[in-house]
Amino acid sequence: MYPIQNITSDPLQSMTVNLYNGQPVQLTIYFIPQQAGWFITSLSYGTFTLNGLRITNSPNFLYQFKNIIPFGMGCNSTQNREPSQQQDFYSGANVLFLLDNQEVEEVTEFLKNGNS
Repeated sequence: MYPIQNITSDPLQSMTVNLYNGQPVQLTIYFIPQQAGWFITSLSYGTFTLNGLRITNSPNFLYQFKNIIPFGMGCNSTQNREPSQQQDFYSGANVLFLLDNQEVEEVTEFLKNGNS
């Protein structure tokens, strides 16, 4: 698991994030004040495209796609709350991170059996 670096407090951000194997993921995130939250407006990996998913505190909020993409994405909070403020990732109150294949399997095992 490694954190996605260089997220600023800008409400709309596009970036290329390299996976553990060097393959690129195109990611656009957007803060919507009326919803008090951050959203993935676009995530592209190869032929896989995802549009419009709220970023929530979760060990892998891409879990439903685990059989389609070889990575996961999660969010952690140091403040015990969802990422609901524009500066949350910039300030470190919340951390967005990528999971590799093995970590996705560990999360799956934990969700199924309650242990890793």
